[in-house]
Amino acid sequence: MKFGFQSSKYDNLTLEREIQFADNNKVDFFDVFFDDFVPADIVNVQLPEVFTVHLPQGFATRAKEYQKPYFDFINKNKPATVTVHFAELTMDSLEYICSQINSGIICIENSIPDRNEFSGLSYIDFMVEANAFALEKGIKIASTFDCGHTKLCGYDAVEYAKQILEKGIDVYTIHLHDNDGTGDQHRPAGSLYNGINFGEIINIFNKMNHDVYGVIEHWNNNYNALEYLRNLQN
Repeated sequence: MKFGFQSSKYDNLTLEREIQFADNNKVDFFDVFFDDFVPADIVNVQLPEVFTVHLPQGFATRAKEYQKPYFDFINKNKPATVTVHFAELTMDSLEYICSQINSGIICIENSIPDRNEFSGLSYIDFMVEANAFALEKGIKIASTFDCGHTKLCGYDAVEYAKQILEKGIDVYTIHLHDNDGTGDQHRPAGSLYNGINFGEIINIFNKMNHDVYGVIEHWNNNYNALEYLRNLQN
């Protein structure tokens, strides 16, 4: 598994400084999360050779005029994966997003609560339908498996990861963070007693026959989490 840091509105750093911090720690990639800025804000920023994109909450329901700059950014800069949230998707909006992006694998993230706003389906049931739809349309989709969201929805992260794969759902991106079960706290991997078994998560996804991008998705102690996860992998 590849490990990377993510841009965050919570650390009060510029994108340039975040990328430099990631480079100093020799991460494998960087995740550009558009949670508090837009593509037009990225001017004269040297993006890493390998990076992923996390689209903002609600992206799939926004007007096409809003979406276009993101599509242009993705098609110009060619990220490895592009994450969108499952709760806001319909098959029509999924097909449209796929039609507008010619670079990067579209990865659909599980969210809180475990319910699609339009169909009422759970994440796994939605992904089964989306996989069948994508196969029919000749498009490629995959999963962004969020460990912390899984835990908050009442599932064991390890067992849930196995269920996703058993359903034939491919996984290209993983969001690595933890919580105490009371909120989406984005706590660093390894910081909680009896927390998520990240070692087993890594073991499961290291068996994939392609690169899997593990985003260290929290707001502090990134270096400590990186060292913890690297030690688990080794």
